[in-house]
Amino acid sequence: MDSIKGRGQSKYHPRQQRIFSGELKKKLVEQIELKKLKVRDVVNLYQVTETSVYRWLNEYSAFKRTGAKMMMESESHETKVDKLLDRISELERNVGKKQLEIEFLDKVIEMCSEELGYDVKKKCTTMQLNGTE
Repeated sequence: MDSIKGRGQSKYHPRQQRIFSGELKKKLVEQIELKKLKVRDVVNLYQVTETSVYRWLNEYSAFKRTGAKMMMESESHETKVDKLLDRISELERNVGKKQLEIEFLDKVIEMCSEELGYDVKKKCTTMQLNGTE
Protein backbone atom coordinates (compact mmCIF):
# COMPACT_ATOMS: atom_id res chain seq x y z
CA MET A 1 0.00 0.00 0.00
CA ASP A 2 2.90 2.39 0.64
CA SER A 3 3.93 2.26 -3.05
CA ILE A 4 0.48 3.49 -4.10
CA LYS A 5 0.81 6.80 -2.19
CA GLY A 6 3.15 8.38 -4.75
CA ARG A 7 1.01 7.44 -7.74
CA GLY A 8 -1.77 10.01 -7.64
CA GLN A 9 -4.29 9.01 -5.05
CA SER A 10 -7.42 9.64 -7.11
CA LYS A 11 -10.55 8.05 -5.81
CA TYR A 12 -13.18 6.65 -8.11
CA HIS A 13 -15.93 9.18 -8.62
CA PRO A 14 -18.83 7.68 -10.52
CA ARG A 15 -20.33 9.94 -13.15
CA GLN A 16 -23.25 11.81 -11.77
CA GLN A 17 -26.46 10.92 -13.53
CA ARG A 18 -27.94 13.91 -15.27
CA ILE A 19 -31.56 14.19 -16.25
CA PHE A 20 -32.50 16.36 -19.20
CA SER A 21 -36.00 17.77 -19.33
CA GLY A 22 -38.33 16.69 -22.09
CA GLU A 23 -38.53 20.32 -23.19
CA LEU A 24 -34.75 20.52 -23.67
CA LYS A 25 -34.72 17.21 -25.54
CA LYS A 26 -37.51 18.44 -27.86
CA LYS A 27 -35.64 21.69 -28.47
CA LEU A 28 -32.42 19.86 -29.34
CA VAL A 29 -34.22 17.42 -31.62
CA GLU A 30 -35.89 20.35 -33.39
CA GLN A 31 -32.49 22.04 -33.85
CA ILE A 32 -31.10 18.83 -35.37
CA GLU A 33 -34.10 18.47 -37.70
CA LEU A 34 -33.69 22.09 -38.85
CA LYS A 35 -29.99 21.34 -39.44
CA LYS A 36 -28.92 24.09 -37.07
CA LEU A 37 -27.10 21.48 -34.97
CA LYS A 38 -25.59 18.12 -35.77
CA VAL A 39 -25.77 15.06 -33.54
CA ARG A 40 -22.02 15.44 -32.93
CA ASP A 41 -22.58 19.04 -31.74
CA VAL A 42 -25.16 17.95 -29.16
CA VAL A 43 -22.86 15.15 -27.99
CA ASN A 44 -19.99 17.60 -27.47
CA LEU A 45 -22.02 20.46 -25.99
CA TYR A 46 -24.03 18.43 -23.51
CA GLN A 47 -21.54 15.58 -22.96
CA VAL A 48 -24.03 12.84 -23.73
CA THR A 49 -23.63 9.73 -25.83
CA GLU A 50 -24.70 9.50 -29.45
CA THR A 51 -27.02 6.70 -28.38
CA SER A 52 -28.85 9.09 -26.07
CA VAL A 53 -29.24 11.70 -28.79
CA TYR A 54 -30.57 9.14 -31.28
CA ARG A 55 -32.95 7.88 -28.60
CA TRP A 56 -34.22 11.46 -28.20
CA LEU A 57 -34.60 11.73 -31.97
CA ASN A 58 -36.60 8.54 -31.99
CA GLU A 59 -38.83 9.73 -29.17
CA TYR A 60 -39.34 13.42 -30.00
CA SER A 61 -38.86 13.66 -33.76
CA ALA A 62 -41.62 15.31 -35.78
CA PHE A 63 -40.74 12.99 -38.64
CA LYS A 64 -41.46 9.91 -36.54
CA ARG A 65 -44.93 11.15 -35.67
CA THR A 66 -45.85 11.83 -39.29
CA GLY A 67 -44.45 8.53 -40.49
CA ALA A 68 -41.96 10.27 -42.76
CA LYS A 69 -38.36 9.18 -42.95
CA MET A 70 -35.62 11.50 -41.88
CA MET A 71 -32.33 11.26 -43.72
CA MET A 72 -29.40 12.04 -41.43
CA GLU A 73 -26.63 13.43 -43.60
CA SER A 74 -24.12 16.13 -43.04
CA GLU A 75 -24.81 17.50 -46.51
CA SER A 76 -27.69 16.98 -48.87
CA HIS A 77 -27.14 15.38 -52.26
CA GLU A 78 -28.00 18.65 -54.01
CA THR A 79 -25.42 20.54 -51.96
CA LYS A 80 -22.73 18.03 -52.89
CA VAL A 81 -23.66 18.24 -56.58
CA ASP A 82 -23.59 22.06 -56.47
CA LYS A 83 -20.15 22.02 -54.85
CA LEU A 84 -18.85 19.59 -57.47
CA LEU A 85 -20.27 21.70 -60.31
CA ASP A 86 -18.61 24.79 -58.83
CA ARG A 87 -15.31 22.89 -58.64
CA ILE A 88 -15.64 21.79 -62.29
CA SER A 89 -16.27 25.41 -63.35
CA GLU A 90 -13.22 26.57 -61.41
CA LEU A 91 -11.02 23.91 -63.01
CA GLU A 92 -12.33 24.76 -66.49
CA ARG A 93 -11.46 28.44 -65.89
CA ASN A 94 -7.94 27.43 -64.81
CA VAL A 95 -7.47 25.28 -67.91
CA GLY A 96 -8.65 28.19 -70.08
CA LYS A 97 -6.15 30.55 -68.44
CA LYS A 98 -3.32 28.07 -68.93
CA GLN A 99 -4.27 27.59 -72.59
CA LEU A 100 -4.14 31.37 -73.12
CA GLU A 101 -0.70 31.48 -71.48
CA ILE A 102 0.56 28.70 -73.76
CA GLU A 103 -0.77 30.45 -76.87
CA PHE A 104 0.82 33.74 -75.75
CA LEU A 105 4.21 32.12 -75.16
CA ASP A 106 4.04 30.30 -78.50
CA LYS A 107 3.36 33.65 -80.21
CA VAL A 108 6.31 35.27 -78.38
CA ILE A 109 8.60 32.42 -79.50
CA GLU A 110 7.34 32.76 -83.07
CA MET A 111 7.99 36.53 -83.07
CA CYS A 112 11.47 36.03 -81.59
CA SER A 113 12.26 33.41 -84.22
CA GLU A 114 11.23 35.79 -87.02
CA GLU A 115 13.30 38.63 -85.59
CA LEU A 116 16.41 36.54 -84.90
CA GLY A 117 16.21 34.62 -88.14
CA TYR A 118 16.29 31.12 -86.67
CA ASP A 119 13.86 28.78 -84.89
CA VAL A 120 14.26 29.71 -81.20
CA LYS A 121 12.13 26.80 -80.04
CA LYS A 122 14.18 24.27 -81.97
CA LYS A 123 17.46 25.87 -80.90
CA CYS A 124 16.48 25.85 -77.18
CA THR A 125 15.41 22.21 -77.36
CA THR A 126 18.69 21.23 -79.05
CA MET A 127 20.75 23.13 -76.49
CA GLN A 128 18.93 21.46 -73.60
CA LEU A 129 19.44 18.00 -75.08
CA ASN A 130 23.15 18.58 -75.74
CA GLY A 131 23.73 20.29 -72.43
CA THR A 132 25.50 23.17 -74.14
CA GLU A 133 24.94 26.82 -73.50
